[in-house]
Amino acid sequence: PQDQITITGYEKNTEAARDAILKIVGELEQMVSEDVPLDHRVHARIIGARGKAIRKIMDEFKVDIRFPQSGAPDPNCVTVTGLPENVEEAIDHILNLEEEYV
Repeated sequence: PQDQITITGYEKNTEAARDAILKIVGELEQMVSEDVPLDHRVHARIIGARGKAIRKIMDEFKVDIRFPQSGAPDPNCVTVTGLPENVEEAIDHILNLEEEYV
């Protein structure tokens, strides 16, 4: 099955690997994605030169932020993915930035 991983090695090492994998899976299962309406006119300012500003925000809040492709049906829809509390904080931050820029 696709949801099974086989770990081969010394017992102590395989148990450590299993625990590390289960921790990652647990974190992934807790993640949420939330769509945020964000004025498309401020996207470039939030992203910054070569994406530097948005990478800083993503690192600071430990989230992934995706902006719509050009020609998307809703050009204002930004998706924020991460742990629930991190997503909430990141959304508050980018909405504050939008308010400053508009």
